[in-house]
Amino acid sequence: MSSGPGWLRTASLFIVAVPAGLAAGLGALWGAAALTGHRPLALAAGGLALAGVVWWLCRAALRRAGGAGVRRWTPIVVAGAVLTVVAIPVAELLFGGPALRPTAYGPGIAHWDLPTGSRIAYTRTPAQGDRRATPVILVHGGPGAPSPEPSPLAPALAAEGFDVYDYHQVGAGLSSRLPDVSGYTVARHVADLDAIRVTLGADRVVLAGVSWGGQLVAAYLAAHPDRVARAVVASPGTLWPAAYADNRQLTEGGSRDQNAVLWERHPRFLAAHLVAGIAGPRVAHVLLPDEAMDGEYEAMVGDLDMRAGCAGQPSRVPRWGSGYGFWANAMSVRDAAEVADPRPALRRVTVPVLVVRGSCDYLVPEVAGEYAEVLPGARLRTIDGAGHELAHDRPDEYRLLVATFLRGG
Repeated sequence: MSSGPGWLRTASLFIVAVPAGLAAGLGALWGAAALTGHRPLALAAGGLALAGVVWWLCRAALRRAGGAGVRRWTPIVVAGAVLTVVAIPVAELLFGGPALRPTAYGPGIAHWDLPTGSRIAYTRTPAQGDRRATPVILVHGGPGAPSPEPSPLAPALAAEGFDVYDYHQVGAGLSSRLPDVSGYTVARHVADLDAIRVTLGADRVVLAGVSWGGQLVAAYLAAHPDRVARAVVASPGTLWPAAYADNRQLTEGGSRDQNAVLWERHPRFLAAHLVAGIAGPRVAHVLLPDEAMDGEYEAMVGDLDMRAGCAGQPSRVPRWGSGYGFWANAMSVRDAAEVADPRPALRRVTVPVLVVRGSCDYLVPEVAGEYAEVLPGARLRTIDGAGHELAHDRPDEYRLLVATFLRGG
C-alpha cells in the first residue's frame, strides 16, 4: 500500500483530472477553430483533448495507488463520463437553437455589387407621376433585421414622386455575409450606404431609418452631411451607445422584458456573445456560424415586447420568415459601442431631420429626444399609443408624418 502522502498525491490527480481535461479540451477546441476554420475538426480536437487528459491523469493516479486489474478500465469510464456530461451543454449551445427558416421575401428583389465588396439585395418602388431627382433609401433596423414585409412608406413616398429603395444591409436578408465577422462595423455600413448613393447616380439622397437604422442614418449624416437632402429617423436607437451604459436607454418595462427574454428564454443568445468576448469573433463564428445563430436571433426579437413603455399593452413583432443576421447584429452593436462620439459633428449638420417616436416605445424618450437636441435641423413628433414598431402600430399616421415632411411641410 502507498503511504499517506502517496495517497494524497493520488487523490489530487483525480481531483485535477476534470478541470485539467476541461482546460485542455477548451484550448484544443479554440486552437483548432482558429487554425482550421472547420467546425467538426474543432469539436473533434476538443473532445479528444478533454478525454485524453482525463484518461491520462486518472491512469496516473491509479498507478500510484496500485491495486486490482479491474482499475485499468476506470480511466476509460471516467473519461467517457466526463466527455458525455460536457457534451450535453456544448451540444445545446452549438446545435440547440431554433430551426433556421427559409428566407422569404416578395418579388422584385435585385442586387447591387458594390465597390466595398458587399453584394446588397434591394427592392425598388418606382416614382409615380412627376419624378423627383432625389431618391429615398429606407434603412432597416436590427442591426441585421430587415423586414420581409414591404414598408408602408414605399408606396406612399412613390406616390409623392420619389424612387424608393429598400435594401438589406450586409450580413442580413438576401445580401452577402462576411467571412470575417469583425468586418461588420458602423464604418462598413456607412461606406455601403454611400456606395449605394453613388450607384444610384444621386448627388444627394433622402434617408429614412428605423430603430438601429436611425442610428446608422445619424452616423452617415456625421460623415457626409452634404450628401443628404432630408432624413427621417423613426424609433431611433441611441445616438451614441457609450452614453447609455447599463442599458439606461430602456424604459423600466423594457428592461424587465429584455431581461426575461434573454435570461429565461434565450440564454443561448447571451452565451454566444460570451463566447465571442472570450474566444474572439473569428473562433466564435467558426463554432457558431450564421446558420446556427440566425434563427436564435429571429426568435429572440419575436419574443420582445415592442410596446413595453406602456404597461398592459404588449406587442410582439410578427414573424413572417427569416433573414435576420446574428453576426451582423452582434458585431455592429459591439463596434457602435466603441466608435468616437458623433455628436460634435452632428451639431454642425443643418439637414432637415424628422424624428418620430411612439409614446409606448421600450426606449426612454430621452433617446429620440437627443436627436432633436443635437441636430439643429431636427424636429420631434410623437405618435400616441404606438410602440417601437410604428409601421405596425400606427401605419397611417406614420406615413402621413413622413410624406408631409418630405413634401417640405
